[in-house]
Amino acid sequence: MPCSASIIGCSKEPRKLRRGYILLISILVIGVISSAILSSLLLLGTSAAQVSFSVQQSNQALAAAQACAEYALLKLRTSPLYAGNELLDMNNGRCELLQIGGVNNTNRLICAEGQSGDVLRRLEIVVKQILPQTTISSWQEVASFSLCR
Repeated sequence: MPCSASIIGCSKEPRKLRRGYILLISILVIGVISSAILSSLLLLGTSAAQVSFSVQQSNQALAAAQACAEYALLKLRTSPLYAGNELLDMNNGRCELLQIGGVNNTNRLICAEGQSGDVLRRLEIVVKQILPQTTISSWQEVASFSLCR
């Protein structure tokens, strides 16, 4: 049956209408996909920034623990009776020296804990001899102190 102008809903240009709907749906699909990609990139960027900040705090906490350990070694060289038990504030964190184990010149134990933000790093150092030349038998990072406390 041919289409005539008197029939309602009959159009001589159905292909143009279909092209318009296809274009509209295509634009909507492309918009949804673009929005999903943009959201993913924003979340990845935020996660990367958080990881970077955590790594920075971890490095600062380790540097604080190492500084504390070096401080304790210097104090032991000048005063073999140095006992530790100090809390030192630093620019980007703090460190705590626990009770230094051992007596006199040999077999001393240093435990240092550095903190930056919420990150803690711990070092256990076993000093074989302090004077005349300091000899370290072990310097290791630990998750929790096993030789101290």
